[in-house]
Amino acid sequence: MTLQAYISALAPEIVLVIGACITLMMGVAKSSSIRAMIAPCALAALVLSLASAAIVGIVTNAPPGLRVTQLSQYVRMIALGVGALVLLVNWHLPRDGERGEFFSMILFTLCGVCLTSVANDLVLLFFALELVSVPTYVLVALSRDDSRASEATVKYFFLGALSAALMAYGFSFLYGCAGSTTLIGPNGTGIVGYFLANQSVGSFAVLGLLISFVGLFFKIAAVPFHVYAPDVYEGAASPVTGLLGFLPKLAGFVAIIQIMDACNWHLPASISWMFWFVAAATMTVGNVLALLQTNVKRILAYSSISHTGYMMIGLLVGPGAGGGPMRDGVAAMLFYIGVYGLMNLGIFAVISTLAVKDEPLEELADLSGLSRRHPGAAAALAICAFSLMGFPPTAGFLGKVYIFSSAFSLPASHEFAQPLVVLAVIGVLNSAIGAVYYLRIASACYVGDDAPSTERIGGSPLRVAAIVCSAAMLILFIWPAGLVHRAGRATAEMMMHQQQTRSVELVRHEDVGLKAESRQIKTPAAE
Repeated sequence: MTLQAYISALAPEIVLVIGACITLMMGVAKSSSIRAMIAPCALAALVLSLASAAIVGIVTNAPPGLRVTQLSQYVRMIALGVGALVLLVNWHLPRDGERGEFFSMILFTLCGVCLTSVANDLVLLFFALELVSVPTYVLVALSRDDSRASEATVKYFFLGALSAALMAYGFSFLYGCAGSTTLIGPNGTGIVGYFLANQSVGSFAVLGLLISFVGLFFKIAAVPFHVYAPDVYEGAASPVTGLLGFLPKLAGFVAIIQIMDACNWHLPASISWMFWFVAAATMTVGNVLALLQTNVKRILAYSSISHTGYMMIGLLVGPGAGGGPMRDGVAAMLFYIGVYGLMNLGIFAVISTLAVKDEPLEELADLSGLSRRHPGAAAALAICAFSLMGFPPTAGFLGKVYIFSSAFSLPASHEFAQPLVVLAVIGVLNSAIGAVYYLRIASACYVGDDAPSTERIGGSPLRVAAIVCSAAMLILFIWPAGLVHRAGRATAEMMMHQQQTRSVELVRHEDVGLKAESRQIKTPAAE
């Protein structure tokens, strides 16, 4: 493969890396006017990366280790689109001497998310996930000067290191079983070839999948690997928390999809049941513990955990053969996570615009009577809270309808049809539980007594991001077709690839059978 092939396949990621390096160098400039241009430069790099992703499109003959698919394009568009809003939310946050490091870390994180979507090799997938995680450790530490940020950084770093070790260990088992680090090679080779050739996989392959998924559960904050989330959410500044709630989660879910696709979406029964119990526990633990909190950021941390449980339902359903997101679990999950990124960032953006006595707004009591002082901020906060709750007319309602409906779409003959129906019912009950604390947030703004006066902080970029996120919840409810269509194209390509690899494997088995039969015929004649 030529250098041009790599540049074509990785154009958006290359633009992000170049932009990150430029902003990093601008951060050490002596001129304050140059340092003031760091944030606009980072935003320009994001826009250029998004444009290059749209221009390049799908790369059919990607270099070894890469697969640029419809899924890659969807993830790139979602990550970079929400990433532009993340930059606006964080525009005012870093100190003058740290702006270069701060914004370059955001660009490196986005580059890691995009690389995760094109990785077709276990080694590249591992490094892409670490490129997502490592800059976020720095962002948490830079976001605040108090002890809570330092404590959150230490917890996040050490637990992140543990998850990285588990992932690497699990990937080593998969490599040992398949004899290749390639996920999906040409003509059904690579790890997908191992799972196609062995309908009943060995214990080492099951162990490899188990350990790999355990490492990835940390990225998506699934129970029991969720314990870091509330402390990290509370310790980091609110704009950084909005980033933490989406980008690592998106990368983790995309990595799980990549591995499941390499398994041809036929997981061993033990792994499927593990996903079932983890999903049920994640949504239940997240919602129940959120009821006990009074700190808004801790409430949203447990809320993020519960949404992970909902999205795991889509992974268990798997891609469907058409019929839209109500019959396609992965398409429903991709739509949901895109909407989740906007509504989660939106609620943190609104919180970031407010302060109480020069301290960041964090407690529910601080929101009391907000609508009478800042009606616009209260309205945006309520819209995002209702969307997280899944209440119409917001996009969050459609996301939950798609996810829960997909669980009912499997035929009765499917071995996991009944457990998924039960899991969907658990999800609906948990959504009802979650409505309690989301209503507490919204009601505090409108029916609570007047609290100590709040003041507006941040700048116009932060307010623009809050308006865009809240408005998007209403627009995507009215017109979800664009996002739904892109998610459906990603899963349709997965289904087509499954059929192609199965036909290749069937032809291979037929050739082996014919050769064996030919040897049996020739042997008596020779004698």
